[in-house]
Amino acid sequence: MAQEWTGQTGGTHWMQRALVWMFRHMPISLVYSFMHFWLLWYVIVRPVERNGAYAFHRRRGRNKWQAAFDVYRSFYHFGKVILDRFAVYSGHQFDVTVENKELYYDKVKGQTGFVMLFSHFGNSEMAAYTMNTPNKKMNVLAFGGESPVVMANRAKVLSENNIGMIVMNSGEMDHIFAINEAISRGEVLAVAGDRNMGQKTIECDFMKGKAPLPAGVFQLCVAIKCPILLTFVVKEKGNNYHIYTEQLEVKPSLSRADKAKDLAQQFATRLEQMAIKYPYEWFNFYQFWSE
Repeated sequence: MAQEWTGQTGGTHWMQRALVWMFRHMPISLVYSFMHFWLLWYVIVRPVERNGAYAFHRRRGRNKWQAAFDVYRSFYHFGKVILDRFAVYSGHQFDVTVENKELYYDKVKGQTGFVMLFSHFGNSEMAAYTMNTPNKKMNVLAFGGESPVVMANRAKVLSENNIGMIVMNSGEMDHIFAINEAISRGEVLAVAGDRNMGQKTIECDFMKGKAPLPAGVFQLCVAIKCPILLTFVVKEKGNNYHIYTEQLEVKPSLSRADKAKDLAQQFATRLEQMAIKYPYEWFNFYQFWSE
């Protein structure tokens, strides 16, 4: 059966602080090159992540040898994305193209709050750092189990762009009240739709199987009755990123429960399309599917 995600950004606190220092004093391409010294070892000693990546590449039609090689490529690409986050913490600027940006900025100018639904595909954090909202505060729903270094740097960069964090800790409900208050003020809520952390799930058709997505995210989207923008952030060559944005449809004829199921399936269908188009942007490195 599918596993729950329990991870956080790897590395000790001093290693993460060292990365920020390196990006302040070294070219980003040089820092990337250091990954080759430890990446193969990382693939060997992390069987859950390795097997999760392998399962994904097999599902997209790769044979055993191709999938094994693709695991290394995925980890290398993932490493660059993680390093890019620390590059942002150090002040580095990336070149970002926003697809359908008129849709996003029209919503920002409006009085109504809205949801930005993202996934652990590509570098969604880059959207928060790039798509500034001077007229409307953005609130990122963040997992409370991240490392202190990542949380502190993330909060610092986000605050500079009128973005705050709503921290979600396991077993606590404070984030629910914070979400309702943010939407009532006409602000933006950014939340992931693909990480199962022990809550109820909605099973969706996804890449020749069934994937359990967190029911609470899509039930929340239905309950707060505001526009829902789906966002994907893809790392391209060199210093470039590409952000895709589109609006999901809430079908008024459906019951409340079926609206949530339909939204979850819309999300899964679009995520599958992007994962096939950009396979090395898939970063759910655990058993994502039900048996």
